[in-house]
Amino acid sequence: MIARQVKGRFRYAWRKARHFVLHSVLHTDDPPGRLALGAAIGVFFAFTPTFGIQMLLVVFAAWLLRANKAVGLPVVWISNPATMMLIYYPCYVVGCTILGRESIDSRWWTDLSTPPTGWWPAIKFYWSHLMEVATPLWLGCLIAATILAILTYYFTYHLICAYRLRRWGQLTPPV
Repeated sequence: MIARQVKGRFRYAWRKARHFVLHSVLHTDDPPGRLALGAAIGVFFAFTPTFGIQMLLVVFAAWLLRANKAVGLPVVWISNPATMMLIYYPCYVVGCTILGRESIDSRWWTDLSTPPTGWWPAIKFYWSHLMEVATPLWLGCLIAATILAILTYYFTYHLICAYRLRRWGQLTPPV
């Protein structure tokens, strides 16, 4: 019974997402380049560890680059609490590999549980431990985000062009 309800909700969500893509995105008046750039910006910020301000960054970057904001916002929702580990851990491993570092292990966590006494030494201790993780994470995320954003731009651009040419025989919607 529960499986049927979950399956029904999944179907409903899939139908709504498909409707959004087919009608709200592909039929807008924007040229394919602006739509594809909006999707690429959304993918770029979805793969950066800017969790919490990603939507603001997407809107600002889309405004700055004159891309479609409505396309970039839903794309950034790829990174959510359920997918954070699937996105950020491989990026962290890539960053560690490029920097020639080993990833954190149980020793790091044990060391983290025994901070020094005093306010300023504790701040420096936690900051240094944060940087041990943040540097490879940012490097790996920026590499993955750049590659995936470029691929998203070209894939989305060609997909939109092919759809519009097949549907209308032209790249702009008929008046």
